[in-house]
Amino acid sequence: MKKLGFVTAVSPTLLLAALAACGEDNFANNSCADVATTCVQVSGGDVETLQTTVNTIEPNTTIILGSGRFAMTNSLTIRTAGTHLIGQGIDDTTLDYGPATAQVNGVDVQGDDFLVQDLTVLDAPKDGIRVEASDGVVFRRIRTSWTTPTDPTNGAYGIYPVKSQHVLVEDSRAENASDAGLYVGQCQHVIVRNNVVTGNVAGLEIENTQYADVYGNTADDNTAGIVVFDLPGNPIVGRDVRLRDNIIRNNNHLNFAPGGTVQSIPSGTGTFAMASRRVEITGNTYENNNTGDIALISGLVIESDEALWELQTATLSGAWNDLGLGVGATAGTITNFRSENIVVAGNSHTGSGLHPDVADPLMFGVLLIFIYATNPVDSVLYDTVGEPMFNSTDPLMNTNINRICVGGNSGGTFASMKLEDQSASNIIPFFKPARPFAPFDCTTLAGGPVADVVLP
Repeated sequence: MKKLGFVTAVSPTLLLAALAACGEDNFANNSCADVATTCVQVSGGDVETLQTTVNTIEPNTTIILGSGRFAMTNSLTIRTAGTHLIGQGIDDTTLDYGPATAQVNGVDVQGDDFLVQDLTVLDAPKDGIRVEASDGVVFRRIRTSWTTPTDPTNGAYGIYPVKSQHVLVEDSRAENASDAGLYVGQCQHVIVRNNVVTGNVAGLEIENTQYADVYGNTADDNTAGIVVFDLPGNPIVGRDVRLRDNIIRNNNHLNFAPGGTVQSIPSGTGTFAMASRRVEITGNTYENNNTGDIALISGLVIESDEALWELQTATLSGAWNDLGLGVGATAGTITNFRSENIVVAGNSHTGSGLHPDVADPLMFGVLLIFIYATNPVDSVLYDTVGEPMFNSTDPLMNTNINRICVGGNSGGTFASMKLEDQSASNIIPFFKPARPFAPFDCTTLAGGPVADVVLP
């Protein structure tokens, strides 16, 4: 695989022709003069040339877009390996899908060594930039958005790498998506850093992904800030995810999802880890998330049928044998609904848990109101699904077989919930141990810490 990044080039004849036709000012920030292999410049707004270029380019070609608005009526579909799509900046080059009438993605890519940089994708009918089944993917300094905030007809995903490997998303913005602004799903070896997500249902989502390092991001004014989870039926079992040194604040946006798993997320959620394993949530700053900062929950909370969580081992991708996953009732299957082996440490918590969402379909916020009344919700909540022992007052009568480790989260508080037995007619007090939160006072993952992600 070629080196990730700004690996592009220029034909002198193409460069001279492009400069003569378009003028250098249209390419003030990026031009074919900056790259070293085959390169084509497309003047700002010239949709016909852009579509023709994308449909006819050879592998390992850079397309430089000039400043301006491209009024897109159809998806920009890329199926050529080594394509690099570069604009003049997120405020200077916009692919505007407002004129599109068909239900299409904005930029739709299948091809290794893909780079998209320095542009905005606006009002895509479906996903903003979708990259699927590709190895070596870079999103850099791009923006995806919809001009009508809080609209359930907005596209589901903004930045959307899926079923891909060696993915880097950096210095970008994702806004107003009706599912997740920045979504990484069924991927392996991922870095997501220094991005801003705002106005989405889920701001930043890591789903069924292996080996992800998520740091330096800001999640502000989403329904939920940064989340990590598995869903049933996907052939990659999520593992080894690090959420560190992010800012997760004011995530109290109305949930406007038209459907799907995220429709059940309470407004005011900072982070949740669901059906997840080998996850580190460390060094993050949590502020003013009305329902609460961190929830650690089983996948059975959203899908109680264990049979639907069965995965045929013969179909699985990536590493899973060392995880000790539960055996399914069907021969040759495992299950991935458990949340286990999670470390929460070194996070700061300010102003959260004061106004739980009482409108969420799971009635989780209503339960929190019953338990906490006007007091702040504890910083970290654990549902205890699958634990053989629970007692609201005696630490010795609580088990931690799922290895939920919060002993190093000295800046916050902790409670476990016995969630599977809670109901409107049977409110069970939470277990709220003092620091270091025994028996949840472990501070390290079993099997060693999450490894650093290194991209080629």
